[in-house]
Amino acid sequence: MDQILIIEDDILLRKILKNMLQIQNYQVIEASNGYEGLSKIQLHSPSLILCDWELPGIDGLTVCREVKSDPNFSNIYFILLTARSSTQYQVQGLDSGADDFLTKPIDIEELSARIRAGLRVHYALKEQQRLTKVLEADISEAADYLESLMPPPMLGEIEIQSQFLPSRQLGGDCFDYRWLDRDWLVMYLLDVSGHGLGSALLSVSVQNILRNQVLPNVNFYQPGLVLTALNETFSFEDSGRYFTIWYGVFDRQRRSLFYASAGHPPAILFSKNNSNSNPKRLGTPSVPIGIMPETR
Repeated sequence: MDQILIIEDDILLRKILKNMLQIQNYQVIEASNGYEGLSKIQLHSPSLILCDWELPGIDGLTVCREVKSDPNFSNIYFILLTARSSTQYQVQGLDSGADDFLTKPIDIEELSARIRAGLRVHYALKEQQRLTKVLEADISEAADYLESLMPPPMLGEIEIQSQFLPSRQLGGDCFDYRWLDRDWLVMYLLDVSGHGLGSALLSVSVQNILRNQVLPNVNFYQPGLVLTALNETFSFEDSGRYFTIWYGVFDRQRRSLFYASAGHPPAILFSKNNSNSNPKRLGTPSVPIGIMPETR
């Protein structure tokens, strides 16, 4: 049963409203002033509030602002009741967060219609909040899954350490490294445009393709061929989506690194034996994957 809180210092009007609402099968809660009204809101969290503008202690505008500023109660539908009928006061009431405005004397049929409409809005907002929480939980679970795909540190003759700093939004970044064979190490970093589940899922798809080497007739030891094949596989001309990638293969025996990039910031090479040398930017002139299908 829907709960409606009446905050009204006029006891006669309060009883009339209460009887009218009870006949319509609403559960009614009463408060005679603003402080009592705020206390009843905390206790009952009603679906809708009918609140007089002029109240002893704190007025209806203050009550409204308190309710609408609290995330726990902001979806309560708030109707201000007042004898002030000018547009100026209506604007003031609505600017304070009120959802509706009724002038006294109150027309019972109009009030009933406004209450029904208000309750529809209230439940629509509650459903929206529920769906938002479900979506946030799904995104959090997806973020945990993406983090679980991050490769562990590599120790031994070649050491690889990494640091993952997630943003507040789910994104399309990923990186990986693994041995193609006992002498050749592949490493790559990619970033799908945009944020959200779409970007994250595409990022995982590309990572799975590279991990499982499922690009047909591609030599994964040759970075340029890998990026060309990715560009032929993914075409986003109509959607405007794309991804950037840096892809490198290291030959452990010859201490040689072969790399190519597609619109991605370059890797940076530091010399361990010469601290005075400037870092070298390892990038290639190119465009992101998925924008121009003929790019090589």
